[in-house]
Formats: sequence, C-alpha cells, structure tokens
Amino acid sequence: MKHNFFHDIVSVGAARGLVVASLLLLGSATVWAHGTLIRADPAVNTQVAERPSEIRLWFNESIEYRFSRVTVHRAKRDAATGTLKPLQRVDEGLASASGVTRELAVKLPAALAPGLYLVQWTVLSIDSHRTTGKFTLTYAPKTDKANPTR
Repeated sequence: MKHNFFHDIVSVGAARGLVVASLLLLGSATVWAHGTLIRADPAVNTQVAERPSEIRLWFNESIEYRFSRVTVHRAKRDAATGTLKPLQRVDEGLASASGVTRELAVKLPAALAPGLYLVQWTVLSIDSHRTTGKFTLTYAPKTDKANPTR
C-alpha cells in the first residue's frame, strides 16, 4: 500500500481542529457554570411606569443565599462621560429565602421616588464561584394630563 503524505497532513489537521473545538466548548461550559443572571423582574435596563415593590433576580444555577446580596441605589449618569454614579441606597434588604436557591428578591420602599436606579448583585454559587453584575431600572410613572396632581 502506498503512503499518502497529503492524507497524513489532512488527518493531523483535522485531529488538531477537533481538539481545539473541544477545548473551546469545554471552556464556554466552564464560564456558564458560574452563577449567571438569566432574568430579572422588572427586566434588566428597563423603564417601568408602575412602582415595583421588589426586584426579583433568577440565576442559571443554585446560589448560597447567606453569601449573596442585591442592593438598589438611586443613580445619576454623568453627562460628560456617561458613567453611572450610585447615590443613596434605597432598598429594604433581601426578601427572605433559605439556604440554596436560584432566585433572590430585594424589597423596595412604598415611597420609591421616580428616577434612575442602579441594581447591583453579588452571588456565591454552589460551585464556590463569586460573580457580580449590575443593571439599571428607571421608574417613570405616567402622569395624568387631566389631573396633573397624580
């Protein structure tokens, strides 16, 4: 049987490609294994007309409630740079939960003023990785043009 040099090069290249693709897939699965925010209510970076009584966050994997937190601050965006500056904290703390969960909720005051808010979270997932994130929420109630006092 005749040895084909070109066939050997293609086979080695294909094998290397398969190894690289496998490593990339494993790497993305590892990143996904940390506590990642998958949804929030109200939604991330949204504007709402009705005052929310809480902000609820859901994560892709179980997290340790005792070692996780969510804070909500009034915020101001710097007109020149666009950066967001947290001001006073307005939340009333985490709603009660126990042990291991995939969901956190932070209570908001009944007298929440209209404006821009910065929601920041830190969670410790059960795989012992700590992750953090933040997003904005704008509370802008609709005004009743017939009754401007509302």
